[in-house]
Amino acid sequence: MSGNHPPVILINMAVNILNGKECDTLKSQYAQRVSEVGAVPMLIPSIEKPEIIDTLLDLADGVLFIGGKDYLPSSYGCEPHPETFLGRLRPHFDIAFAQAVLRRNMPVLGICGGCQLLNIVTGGKLIQHLDNAEDHRNGKIHTARITRNGFFAEAVQLAVNNELTVNSYHHQAVDPDNLGKNIKVTALAFDGSIEAIELDTPDRMILGVQFHPERMDDISPKIFRYFCKQASLYKQKKSCQSRNHA
Repeated sequence: MSGNHPPVILINMAVNILNGKECDTLKSQYAQRVSEVGAVPMLIPSIEKPEIIDTLLDLADGVLFIGGKDYLPSSYGCEPHPETFLGRLRPHFDIAFAQAVLRRNMPVLGICGGCQLLNIVTGGKLIQHLDNAEDHRNGKIHTARITRNGFFAEAVQLAVNNELTVNSYHHQAVDPDNLGKNIKVTALAFDGSIEAIELDTPDRMILGVQFHPERMDDISPKIFRYFCKQASLYKQKKSCQSRNHA
């Protein structure tokens, strides 16, 4: 860790209606997994003000985009599929937040919907409903294969063409025919759908995984520990830059 303080990881939250009122909520596993590897989770409200987002990012050393309900197809220039959920609350916050994050140099981990968000904000599109969606819902377990070297392969400590076991809680996926700018695919699910993507930036981890590692005791420590390490390196660089400008 850099200095006396561990790295700070910003985590976006879902917006739900509880007791008739809008509430920012988070499934606690996300924050628990961040804290288990020695980082500090910081939950952020869905307030779409650039000055607030920038101030929060100044305090952070990494960002975790969580899963959640479907993003609006209009955000990637498509008409809705009949199976697409259109009731996500405050969807534009995540878009604005992710765009601001990508303008920084900090590491990013996107999980499930957070993986899809990374493709959207880099100009890509989603498959709105997989033909075999029932094979990917409700925590179904299946295999995935490493297809390319990168941060994901390093995090899970596997070589290209090796397989791992993952879970599934989704019905949408990153569209391989409409990848965002500089997005590369680094893992595929058993059926060829995309399981992991990365921005092609070798010096900066921007990783999206379609499964939910925070719900897997075996793989979670590897991915979150690796993410924490990348955040620590970013924190060190920030500290050096501050001293050089002092």
